[in-house]
Amino acid sequence: MKQFLKYHYKAVIFDLDGTLIDSMHAWDHICRDWLIAKNIIPEDTLEQKIVSMTLSESAEYVSQWYAIPLSPSLIKKEWEDMVLYQYKHTIALKDGAMELVKFFAEKGMKLGIATSCFPAACESILVRYDLRNYFSSILYSDTVKRNKTFPDLYFACAEVLGVESKDCVVFEDFYPALSGIKSAGMDAVAVYDKSGALDWERFSKEADYAVLSLREMVG
Repeated sequence: MKQFLKYHYKAVIFDLDGTLIDSMHAWDHICRDWLIAKNIIPEDTLEQKIVSMTLSESAEYVSQWYAIPLSPSLIKKEWEDMVLYQYKHTIALKDGAMELVKFFAEKGMKLGIATSCFPAACESILVRYDLRNYFSSILYSDTVKRNKTFPDLYFACAEVLGVESKDCVVFEDFYPALSGIKSAGMDAVAVYDKSGALDWERFSKEADYAVLSLREMVG
């Protein structure tokens, strides 16, 4: 933590799913399960094709590729409804998440969230754990033109927080997002999540910091 704080960051931006909360299991096969429920056989490489997409992009892809007579917005809404209960009742924080958020807040650092999740889910779990008031900015991937592999979302979050990009550090579990973080001129903390285990070796080497658990940051 001493090495981390010596850079005097003014703001910390957290990803939500897989970083602050243990929720990737809720999304792992949602698109595949949804297609199967509609008697549509998904392609074997479906998850690889949509892994870097926002929910809206994924819904657009599924609508077009499988010629489904539903609008992307309706498909997206059905996916959201499938997982919302878990955010409200069962999904837990990652170990050390609450303590780390409170630690940074006590240090006077501005806190934001940059997430590919959707508002109802994000807000519900933050409220459930009494963490909502710690974040002055929550930005969603679908509110900018490009997904998290580009810097758009991070630039927007820094702007809302009222800080320069160079003064921000981002906690993220999703390796492809590292390109967006670095393009925004921000430092990155790679956070391990089993959903990204295959990318962990290179993610941990290419990020500015890497932790197997947020608990490492708070002792």
